[in-house]
Amino acid sequence: MLEGTDPFDTRSPHERLEVTRRKRLILANLNGAIYALIPFGIYVALIFLPAKSLYAIIVFGLSIGTIPITLIARWIVQKDKLTLGSLLFLVYTISAISLNSLILEGLIQVLAPTLILLTIIGGMMLKTFEGYIVGVVSAFAYILVRILTINNQYPLQLPFSSSLIMDFFLTTLAFVFIAYFNRLSTRDLRRSLDEATYDLMRLNKEVQEASDRKSQFTARTSHELRTPLSAIIVFADLALREAYGPLNEKMRNAQEHIVNSARHLKRIINDLLDLSKIEAGEFEIISEPYDIKEIINVIESACLPIASEKGLDWSITIDKAMPPTLTGDYERVSQIAVNLAGNAVKFTEEGHVLVRIEPVDERTWHIVVGDSGPGIPEDQQEKVFEAFRSLDKSGSKSVAASTGLGLAIARNLAQLMGGEIFLQSELGVGTTFEVRLPYVVPEKKQEPVDAIT
Repeated sequence: MLEGTDPFDTRSPHERLEVTRRKRLILANLNGAIYALIPFGIYVALIFLPAKSLYAIIVFGLSIGTIPITLIARWIVQKDKLTLGSLLFLVYTISAISLNSLILEGLIQVLAPTLILLTIIGGMMLKTFEGYIVGVVSAFAYILVRILTINNQYPLQLPFSSSLIMDFFLTTLAFVFIAYFNRLSTRDLRRSLDEATYDLMRLNKEVQEASDRKSQFTARTSHELRTPLSAIIVFADLALREAYGPLNEKMRNAQEHIVNSARHLKRIINDLLDLSKIEAGEFEIISEPYDIKEIINVIESACLPIASEKGLDWSITIDKAMPPTLTGDYERVSQIAVNLAGNAVKFTEEGHVLVRIEPVDERTWHIVVGDSGPGIPEDQQEKVFEAFRSLDKSGSKSVAASTGLGLAIARNLAQLMGGEIFLQSELGVGTTFEVRLPYVVPEKKQEPVDAIT
């Protein structure tokens, strides 16, 4: 869990989760080792203490010493020194079992499974490279003990029954620990997955709530801004028309800047409001008949003056197969067309901008806007449809400001109307946008039939 973390911790959330998971796993391993070593220590004490020999005391001390070493390692791990605590436990245990195998006859039989078990534990407690080191140390300890005990006379011998019981106990303990650690590892991975899933769901919920609040704030703010802005535009336009008296040249230029800037600001606010409504699912699409030529008029009135000022070759054509009237949302179709054509004019410094309106098939028609601008890099072609992604970075020399909302709104509007927008672009050649929309022709009204008497 990420809650309650140190605000000065520079580690990533993934690193913190991994450290927490590893610490939990190490502590579980050490706790399991303590539970197993306590009965083992009692058994060793019952066997070796009555012998009262030096070698018996050494074997007993090495064996029983595993318990306090494990407790110390557990304390070190709780202080977040995971590697140090793990290595202390593993190195001591490997050393103890290896030295006892040199002293006690019969213990060599369980040396291999015990060292394999410790290698498995090391792989769970340590990082990958450190786990490899423990495996190498275990293998070296086993080989060394085998070499030293080839013709070795063991200093300490146990009765056959006690030796058999110890072998049985240690072998059984090794298998039980392997099964325990396998279950522990599986359970811990499942727990980590559950925690990561919970954190992801919680973060997604927080992001969604933040997005909803942002959309609501943007929608309300945009709506409140439009009313005073509309008043500014109206009174500034009246002043420009000399409704309040004559204007000299400087005042006229200043007034024109006020009107143009206010209208540009209103378009930005309208885009923000539209995007907020789309994100909130509150945008309504109207379906009613409209004249296709009205779309052409809107495009030309918005884009032709800028194209002429830049000296661009401007062309807008409508295929003869297109019907004069279609059914749909005229305002939104016009908004899409103006956004696409406006971008083409804005980012094309020389050459042409061509607009075509034609049917695609019996169910679809499209508006195609092509230009000879700088083009859009292939890795950016999908990103230009994201909100607040500006085309100013696509290589154009245009200094026109852009909020990066036009294409995002255009795609969303097209999808809401059952259509889609496609993009083809080549650097240094130009860009072509195509918006496809459903082909719906208004039904002809039937003339009323005169009554027959």
